[in-house]
Amino acid sequence: MDQERIPPRLPVDKLTELERTVLDAARLGEPAGLLDRRVDVEELAVTDDPGLCVRAELIRDLLLGRHGELDPRGVLIAGVRVLGLLDLDRVTAVTGLALVGSALPDGFTCRHASLPELALDESLVSGVFAVGLLIEGGLFLRGAVVRSDGEAGGVRLSGAHIGGAVVFDGGELVNSSGPALSAEHLRTEGSLFLCATVARGNGEAGAVRLHSAHIGGQAVFDGAGLVNDSGPALNAEYLRTDGSLSLRTTVARGNGKWGAVRLHSARIGGQAVFDGAGLVNDSGPALNAEYLRTDGSLSLCTHVDDDGHRRNAVMRGRGDAGAVSLHSAHIGGQAVFEEAVIADSGDGPLIVLAEAQVDGLLFLPATVVCPQGRVEAGGRSCVASASRTVVVRGLVFPRLGGVSWREWLHLLVHHTPEYLPQPYQQLAAVERAAGHEGNARQVLIVQQEDLRRRAPEALGGRLARLRYRLWGWLGRYGYRAHRLVLALAAVLALAGGTGYTAGQITTGPGTDHHTAERVRPPLPADTTIPAGTPCSTVELIGLGIDRGLPLGVTGVRARCDLDTSTTAGQVFTIVLWVLQALLWALATLTVAAYTSLIRKPA
Repeated sequence: MDQERIPPRLPVDKLTELERTVLDAARLGEPAGLLDRRVDVEELAVTDDPGLCVRAELIRDLLLGRHGELDPRGVLIAGVRVLGLLDLDRVTAVTGLALVGSALPDGFTCRHASLPELALDESLVSGVFAVGLLIEGGLFLRGAVVRSDGEAGGVRLSGAHIGGAVVFDGGELVNSSGPALSAEHLRTEGSLFLCATVARGNGEAGAVRLHSAHIGGQAVFDGAGLVNDSGPALNAEYLRTDGSLSLRTTVARGNGKWGAVRLHSARIGGQAVFDGAGLVNDSGPALNAEYLRTDGSLSLCTHVDDDGHRRNAVMRGRGDAGAVSLHSAHIGGQAVFEEAVIADSGDGPLIVLAEAQVDGLLFLPATVVCPQGRVEAGGRSCVASASRTVVVRGLVFPRLGGVSWREWLHLLVHHTPEYLPQPYQQLAAVERAAGHEGNARQVLIVQQEDLRRRAPEALGGRLARLRYRLWGWLGRYGYRAHRLVLALAAVLALAGGTGYTAGQITTGPGTDHHTAERVRPPLPADTTIPAGTPCSTVELIGLGIDRGLPLGVTGVRARCDLDTSTTAGQVFTIVLWVLQALLWALATLTVAAYTSLIRKPA
C-alpha cells in the first residue's frame, strides 16, 4: 500500500488547535507555533500547556505525507514542545523539517531516514540518533542544546550522508557517559561547522568523534570548547577534509595517551590552523597529529581578536609522546610555530617532528624551545636543555624561518634527547643550498663534536677517541683543511729551525767542529782532520727542511750535513726523523681533507 493511502495515526478531528495550525501551515509552507513570543526551551521541556505542545505522531504523519500534499518549503515549527519520542526511523520524508526554539525532551531518532533538509536550531533535545541518515541539503543545529546519557553518543551521525553543510555553531552538546558528537564515517558534501560550540563528552571515543569522516568542505571549530576528562576532546583519526581544518581560539581539554586533539593519519585538503588555540592534556599529548597530511600549511600562531586582543597558541601535554606530536607528518606548505607556547609538564619532548616532512618554510623560532634563544653550540649545557627538548630525527625541510642557523644548531646540540647525524646533515644541506658553504662546514664540525661528546662509544676505545680528538683539533675533522696546511708549514719551519740549531752547537768542549757543517772530501787515513767549515744560515735551514721532507730533496746535503758520528749529531738526526714522520702524517691528512676522503657523512 502507498504511503499516501495509509491513514494518519492522528486524524484531523483528534488534533488540538495548535496541531491544526501546524497542519495548515505545513500545507502553505508557513511557520507555525509560538511566533510572537519566545518561551525558554528549558520551560518548554516541562510544560503541559496544550497551546505549546505538538505530538510527535503528527510530525511523523506530516513528513510521510499522510495528511495530503505539503508545501516544498517544509514543515516549519517554532517554540513548541514535542510530546513523545520523535521517531523518524527509516522515514522517507516528502519535505524538510525545521524545529526552531523547540523542546524535544523525549529525544529524536531518524536512523536510516531520508529528508530533504533538517534543522533543530536553538532547540533542546534529549539525544539525536541519526545513524545512517541521508539528507539532500544541510543539517542545522545552530544554538541547539543536546543532552544525553549514552555510550553511543549524544548526537549520533555515524555513517550519515549530508548533501550540504552540517552546522552546530553556538550549540551545546553534553553526554555524561559517551561522545557528545559521534560522527564516525560521516560524509558531507559541504562543510562542518562547530564554531563557538561547547561539547562535553566522556570516554576514550572522544567528546567529538570524527573517526574516518569525510568532510567535503572545511571543518571549522573556531572558538569551540571541547572537554573530555577521560579521553580525547576531539578524536579525528583518519579524518579527511577537502578543505581546511580550523581550530582558531579553540579550547580543548582532554586526557590520556591519545591526545587532547587526535589527528592521527588525518588528511587535510587545505590548511590546518590552530592559531590562538589552547590544547591541554595532563597525561598525554596536547596535539597528536602523527601521520597527518596537509595540502596546505600548519599554523600554531598568535590570533588577534577584533578588539586587538592577542591570543597565543598554547599546547600543554605530558609524556614521552610529546606535547605536540607530528611524527611522520607531511605538511604540504609551511609549518609555522610563531609565538606558540608549548610545554610538557613531565620529562617528555615539547615537539616531536621525527620523520616529518615540511614542503615549505619551517618557521620555528628558537624561543619556542629555548626561552633564552641562545646560539652557543659548544659543550657547555644550556640551562633549559633538560626540560625543553625536540625530536627531529629524520625531519626534512627546504629552509628555516624565524630562527638562524646558529640558533637551530644550538637546538640540535642542547635540546635534542640524543645524538643523531641526520639533523646536522639536513641543516648543512639547507645552508649549502642557500650558498653558505662555510656555515655548512661549521654545522658538520659541530656534528662531529656532538658525536664525540654524546656518543663516544661509536668511535671505539680510549685510544681511538684520543686520536679522534686530535684529528678534530688539527683539521676540524677534515672540514677546515687550511689548519692542516698551517700545521704542515709550522712543522717545516721547525725542521728548518732544527737544522739551523745544529749548526750552532759544537760536537764537544774545546773543539771547533759543529754538529752540522760543510761536507769535507775524503781524506787519507793518516791525515789530520782539519777544522770544520761552518755552513751558511741558508744551508743550515735547507738541511733541516731537506731531512724533514717526506718526498724530494733540496740537494743541500751534498754540501752541508749532520755529523752522525757524534752524539749531538745522532740526537738531531732522530729529532728530524720524528719531524719527518709528522710531516708525512700531516701531508697525508691535508691531501685527504682536500679530496674529502676522510669526511664522515654520519
